[in-house]
Formats: sequence, C-alpha cells, structure tokens
Amino acid sequence: MPQTVLGIIPARGGSKGVPRKNIRPLVGRPLIAHTIDKAFQSNSLDRVLVSTDDAEIAAAARHCGAEVPFLRPAEFATDTASSLSVIRHAINWLAINEQYHPDAVAILPPTSPLRTVEHIDQTVGLLWSSGLDSAVTVIPVQDHPYFIFSRSARGQMEELIHLPEKPLRRQELPEFFTHSQSVIVSRTEYLKRCEDKDAIFNFRSMAGYPVDQESAMDIDTLNDFAIAEARLAQRLTAQQAVA
Repeated sequence: MPQTVLGIIPARGGSKGVPRKNIRPLVGRPLIAHTIDKAFQSNSLDRVLVSTDDAEIAAAARHCGAEVPFLRPAEFATDTASSLSVIRHAINWLAINEQYHPDAVAILPPTSPLRTVEHIDQTVGLLWSSGLDSAVTVIPVQDHPYFIFSRSARGQMEELIHLPEKPLRRQELPEFFTHSQSVIVSRTEYLKRCEDKDAIFNFRSMAGYPVDQESAMDIDTLNDFAIAEARLAQRLTAQQAVA
C-alpha cells in the first residue's frame, strides 16, 4: 500500500511582526496562496490542509483549494502554543472525524513562499529512503564552526571545535548545515510519541535535503516581504519567458 503524506500549512491569525501577514498580498495574491500552490503541484502529498484559527485566512485558503475542515481552537493559537500541539490537533481531528491516518506529515509554513515543488518532493522522498523519523530542508551555515569561539570570563577566546590542524581554505572545509523551516516532514508515529513539545522533527533521527538560502527565506518583517516580492516576481517573469 502506498504511504500517505498529509500536507499541513499552519497559519495563525495573530502574527506579531507583520500583522495579518499570512493573507498580506505578495505579487498580487495572499502570502499563503503561494505555499498552497506548491503543495498542490507536489506529487508527494495526498491532502493539503490549512490549520488556522482565523476565519479570513480560512476563506482565503479555501479559495485557493486547500482543505480547512476546522478552525483551530484558541488554546492552540496563542503565542506560547507549541508547533507540535498544532500538528497533533490536526492529526487527532482527522483520525476522530474522518478516520484518516496518514503515515507522515509535511509541514509547510506559509512564510516560506520561495520553496519549490522539488524541495517538497525531494524531502518527502528522503524521509522514506532514509528510514529516519524526519527529513527537513537544510541550508549551509554562513559562519563556519571552525572559526567560532567562546569567550571566557577573563576574555580568553576558546575554539568551538578543537582540532590539531584546521584547513584555512574555504574549499577544504567540511560542510556544516542548519535546518530550514521551509519543508519539514515527520512520520506520524514519531509525532505521536514525541515528548518534547517543540520537536516537530527528530534532531537525532533526521535526514537533510540541502536548499539555497533564497528558497529557504522565512518572512518575518516588511523588509522580508519586499525582498520576497522582488525574488518571486523575477521567478515568475523567467517562467513566463520560457513558456
């Protein structure tokens, strides 16, 4: 039997940095629409669901074709509500009300509109091929750990990574990555058993799919919106030129 993957787009109404950012226009459409589009274009997702507490966001999501079978309860829509509680609520609601039990969940924040369909499909594929609990998009670190130091109380600098010799040329440095929030895929069994309320992916059982910094961009400020608008407009123009 094929393994099923539920796509969840979490979109709370009470965003702080940019009010109402999930439905703020980006290249003429609500921000959330760009993530919904990519989710539907993916070959890996069985369903695309938006979890929101906000009726206006729900209406915008439905207009784009996404499922919004419930409005998220207020207890899961506060500043302190954990990401895991939001995902578990959706999983449990579908299990109780629809007897739907996906094998994995792909979490796609609407604040990463520059992710591609390939990023979704490749990360989902990596989850299955790796046999691990989670797979996430990752980006190269900008400051290499070989050249990061701590500072003692008396001012002495201590290396983060102690090695007898270190390569100084960038080409010789081993690659280090940090996780990106643009695509997170975890097995449902892990999400149900996890005891860390913030861990929607398993740090100790995780595969990484490298993506570029631009595609992993997370919109949090008005300046981020302006940058994303310019980049997305460039991509759309390039696609139209090829077509």
